[in-house]
Amino acid sequence: MSRASRLIKQLDKVLDRYDTFGDDPESFVDPVLSDLQSQIEAILDKSKTKHWAEIYVERDRARIKQAVLNRLMGLSSQSSDRE
Repeated sequence: MSRASRLIKQLDKVLDRYDTFGDDPESFVDPVLSDLQSQIEAILDKSKTKHWAEIYVERDRARIKQAVLNRLMGLSSQSSDRE
C-alpha cells in the first residue's frame, strides 16, 4: 500500500469518528489535518508523482460524490414539495 493510500485510508477512519459535522463542516478541517500529520509528513518527505496522482484522483472522487449527493438532496426536496 502506498503512502497516499495509507493517508486516504486514515482520513476515512478519522472522518468515521464523527456522527455529524453540524452546520460548519469546514471547522473540522484543521483537527483532521492535525490527526493526519504523520501521514502527511511521510508523503511530503518522499514526494513522488504517483502519490500526488493518487491524491488528485481521490480528491476528484470526493467532488463527484459531493455533486451526486447534492443532486440527490435536491431531488429529495423536490419530491417533498410534491407531497
